[in-house]
Amino acid sequence: MTRRRQFLVVSLLAASSLLAGCTGSQGGGDSTIDGLRIMVPAKPGGGWHQTAQALQDVLQREKLATGVQVFNLEGPGGVAGLNKLVGERDDDLLMQMGKVMVAGIINNKSEKTLKDTTPIARLTGESLALVVPAETPYRNLEQFLTAWRADPRGTVITGGYVADVDHILAGLIADRVGIDPAQLTYLPNAGGGESVARLLSGEAKAGISGITEYSEHIKAGKLRAIAVSGSQRSKLMPEVKTLTEQGIGLSYLNWRGVVARPGLSEDAKKRLVDAVTKMHSSAAWKQTLKAKDWDDAFLTGPEFDSYIESEDAAARKVLREIGLVK
Repeated sequence: MTRRRQFLVVSLLAASSLLAGCTGSQGGGDSTIDGLRIMVPAKPGGGWHQTAQALQDVLQREKLATGVQVFNLEGPGGVAGLNKLVGERDDDLLMQMGKVMVAGIINNKSEKTLKDTTPIARLTGESLALVVPAETPYRNLEQFLTAWRADPRGTVITGGYVADVDHILAGLIADRVGIDPAQLTYLPNAGGGESVARLLSGEAKAGISGITEYSEHIKAGKLRAIAVSGSQRSKLMPEVKTLTEQGIGLSYLNWRGVVARPGLSEDAKKRLVDAVTKMHSSAAWKQTLKAKDWDDAFLTGPEFDSYIESEDAAARKVLREIGLVK
């Protein structure tokens, strides 16, 4: 098997694993969590922040938690938030995390990893959107790829942090269409809002981020979506074809979940798992998934623990292949 084929097979397996095991334990407690806090280890406005706010809203509406507070702690790959969580003693604290953090821990050579946390639940999956500024001459993916092949280093692509899901997807696409991933020029940002600014200023030719992070700017006519990364089209922009529909055999999903501090008692862990399990079963959460066009990727218990381990192995492989880690 060639290096390129190995690279794509591992990456596709990691993404497609979201489609399996979307079941979780059933909660049994009746207690409401008072004063629950949700830490977002990134700037406000991005996908993690949006997910935390959705959690806050539904948990309170369903009376599963009261006084829920969402707060931000910035840092590349979420590592600063991870370090804070590891030192916490608050049982009623959740940290938003996901696929971005798995790669961020590796890229930032963090001493602390997700093994130092208590996994609670995987919640959502989401396609990424490949966009270009609306004023550019690229009307579709084919036109953009032609320009990118002609000038790989001069075609700046922007997204989130170095080595996060946006960066990895850019490398995957490059590899699939015959561009050496080592020639990828990637402009990182701390959040989706910053990547929009770089696109509109002309610093970047294209951008990759979660669909919900770009959707408002697409609707406003400032950005043009030319592909989505999932296996199906987005309900928020059904006219935009998937990468697969456009001849690139690649399907890639971001996922998000929550973890708690290390050393939780079984009772404390069960309390948190029960709350998010009941939230997941609610009509309000189902409506949130539909409105945000998020996939239901719910997973708890040992299966979620094992999933994080498999994602870590897959991320290390992909990051080596695109030259971001040795």
